[in-house]
Amino acid sequence: MSTYPVLRTVHLLCGVFAVPALLMYGLSAVQMAHSTWFRMKPVVTETVSTVGAGMLDGRQIAEETMAKQGFRGEIEAVKETPTGFALQVVVPGTVREITYERNTGQVRVRTSVNGVMGMLNRLHHAAGVRREYLPLRLWGALMAVVALAIMGLGITGIWMWWLRKQERTWGVILLGANLAYGLTLLWLIRAGGV
Repeated sequence: MSTYPVLRTVHLLCGVFAVPALLMYGLSAVQMAHSTWFRMKPVVTETVSTVGAGMLDGRQIAEETMAKQGFRGEIEAVKETPTGFALQVVVPGTVREITYERNTGQVRVRTSVNGVMGMLNRLHHAAGVRREYLPLRLWGALMAVVALAIMGLGITGIWMWWLRKQERTWGVILLGANLAYGLTLLWLIRAGGV
């Protein structure tokens, strides 16, 4: 059995699997580079409720507030203030800033929703699988598999090119040009020249 058809199938499957993530990353990169092209003004709402007075654990305050108001997310930036706590609960595209007053037990939740482009922007920056929030852990695992698929795409592409002897010269020229371009760009970025 010839190696080429197997490589072509693996190459195709890697590409088809990776393309949705690549499109998402490409679109969110355009949004970050050209933010004026997109309407990114968040919709802000605010609610006030109460949890127990005198609480001393910011994470517990967040968990009780989330249960009471029916939202989920990753608890971040827990800071003790002179009168209580300030913290954030984040899901891609939505940030909830929680302020807790220790004496009264009052909780103020300021919710900023950034829409689809804001969500894509945050997903672009979400990294790793060591997250509290399960959907973000799953996202990190999926992006690790996508990264493997992209590497598979490159490896199988080079392998297939190498098997086609008549195209080796042009392939070496293009690979060399791409390598030179990439290394030059990295050097300019590191040196602060761009």
